[in-house]
Amino acid sequence: MLNIIRIEWLKVKNYRTFWVLLILAIGIIPASNMIVADIVGRIPKQATDLLGKNFYDFPVVWQTVAKVNSFTSVIFGLLLLTLVTNEFSYKTHRQQVIDGWERRDLVLSKLFWVITLSLIALVVSFITAFAFGEAYSSFSFSLEGSAFMIYYFLQVLASLSGALLLGMFVKRSGLATVIYLGYTMVFEKLLTLGLKRAFGSWGDLLPLQAGDKLIPFPVVDKVLPASADYSQGVYEITIIVYVVLFIGLTWRRMLKVDY
Repeated sequence: MLNIIRIEWLKVKNYRTFWVLLILAIGIIPASNMIVADIVGRIPKQATDLLGKNFYDFPVVWQTVAKVNSFTSVIFGLLLLTLVTNEFSYKTHRQQVIDGWERRDLVLSKLFWVITLSLIALVVSFITAFAFGEAYSSFSFSLEGSAFMIYYFLQVLASLSGALLLGMFVKRSGLATVIYLGYTMVFEKLLTLGLKRAFGSWGDLLPLQAGDKLIPFPVVDKVLPASADYSQGVYEITIIVYVVLFIGLTWRRMLKVDY
């Protein structure tokens, strides 16, 4: 595994697009929360008193940051798609097999990025939540509610696992990007609405929708509770099942297809 990590590092060490996208993905986490914090700061005090707590008060800040970041995690998916499709564009996967790699090593090399990027998103989000809580909260530090960071991690993990599977099947960077953005931004939302009308709550069990249900809008959900037809445990299990399914299909694809 260490050899796989070393080779993956050599691939991206001088790859400018990778570093630009990574910096953008990391930077947008605190940046988007700064925008939200600025908007929240303009809410009249009477309204925040009615809601009970500010969006960036401890312990609500964990949920706020997780929710805000869930809208920007698509950039990590684009980054992974770039890494995966480059393997096919530049034929590096073939060369690695010629050099002695087994096909399972190719899968492990990309799973390394799925896990690594998900952990980066988690760590940056945790630091952001702590920093914003310290800066804006009128309450003392608390880890209560920090489980929303784990929910966010699961959401990112599912999104990246899906991006990995898509990249393995489509192979072309441009087309894979269009499909990924189309699904995450439009198609799943339409599919959710269609399934809800036809089959009721089943529409909430799609990959990204299940992640959204795990992280409801903070503070507001105390006044206008979000409708959830299943318990949090069901949504957690659903996301984990999707991750296992996506990785399993990716594994099968890499081991069976003729490259």
